[in-house]
Amino acid sequence: MNNTSTRRIRILTATMLLCMLVVYPSKTTLKAQNMPFEGAPYSLDQCIYYALKHQKNIENATFDKYLAEKRVKEIKGNGLPQVSGSAQFQHVVKLPTSLIDITRFQLDPTQVLPPNLPDSIRFASAQFGVNYNLSLGASVTQLLFDGSFFIGLKAAREFVDLQELNIRRTEIETQVAVTKAYYSALVNEERARLLRTNLKRLDKLLATTKGLFKEGFAEKVDVDRLTIAKNNLAQENRKISRLVDLGYDLLKFQMGMPIQENIRLDDKITNSDQVPAISSLVLDPASAENRLEMSILQQSIRLQERDAQRNRVGLFGTLVAFGNYNLQTFRPRFFSIETKDKWFPNYFWGLSYNVTFFDGLQKRARIQKANLEVSKLRNQMAIFEQSVLLESRNASVGVTNAWTDVENARENQELAEEVYRISTTKYKEGVGSNLE
Repeated sequence: MNNTSTRRIRILTATMLLCMLVVYPSKTTLKAQNMPFEGAPYSLDQCIYYALKHQKNIENATFDKYLAEKRVKEIKGNGLPQVSGSAQFQHVVKLPTSLIDITRFQLDPTQVLPPNLPDSIRFASAQFGVNYNLSLGASVTQLLFDGSFFIGLKAAREFVDLQELNIRRTEIETQVAVTKAYYSALVNEERARLLRTNLKRLDKLLATTKGLFKEGFAEKVDVDRLTIAKNNLAQENRKISRLVDLGYDLLKFQMGMPIQENIRLDDKITNSDQVPAISSLVLDPASAENRLEMSILQQSIRLQERDAQRNRVGLFGTLVAFGNYNLQTFRPRFFSIETKDKWFPNYFWGLSYNVTFFDGLQKRARIQKANLEVSKLRNQMAIFEQSVLLESRNASVGVTNAWTDVENARENQELAEEVYRISTTKYKEGVGSNLE
């Protein structure tokens, strides 16, 4: 491999690092893209747009949001009137028997019963009721006061907002992953192309050197040296070819595209057009407030504070209004045309207040647990602020180093091209060797 090709590969590698070190904004601003026809190459924007539509991680994050919305409706339903109905049919095969003290049911007051009647005479057996009865009922309850209900409803709505933030975070992570995989695939493609070009040149040089060796104008060590270089370059070419395939598989995975499908890329990495000027590389400011992760932590803190508040107001108990309406009918026989149906209504309403005076300090433990979670999240915020500052500085250093590598590689490339031009001129004029 000649020096010019080596410089080009270094430029390509530095270019990829520059592209990957640019920090993406916290909001997805990608516009809708026209997807290519089947077999047509993909641009970077089209790959990202495809990923936003097909990535399963984004789909799962959206499902989490839908689940949170359903949870809000579920909690809200607890505060609406709860209406239920019931129906019961009963067939009493054998009516229950009761004993009646006849001394308490004297029909003739003038009749005097003996004072010490035996129990067999004093107590008479009797059966009451009918064999068939049917009852219908309806009940309604309405929650009038429950502090934990209203706090829980607010927390559920805020949890929906948290899931919305998670969707945006997943979209940004997908954009970054697709972009890295896209540029990696382009760099591997260009490296493979340069290796193939160098391999062809080396084959030509080896054939020329073998001819010179046969005519006595070159030494065998020159042939052996070129043969070793060719074998090493051929092995490197096989490795990079496998890396090209692996890079495309990684890109398809990040896009949510089936691995077995084929994909071609529309862009090409060159050593001039794709490298932005250092002044145009604008990183996000180091302020953690501009990061989506900080918004997620702040929302998580609000949720934990709601949980502590919900447990505190739960100490005041609940007040519920209720009402019931029932109808009953009785028959001596299942189908009785002799007995006309007669329904007996029964209805009432009332209020129910329930409060727990002592629960074994469970609510106190839950409140303390929520407060500890808030403290942990605040520590995570402090850690995140420092990590953002460190990340920003690392990115700045990485961009500066990558740009320095690009400039150095460009300068070396210009020198190598000048050496190549001089060597070619000397060879054509017969004052230089082909090995130069």
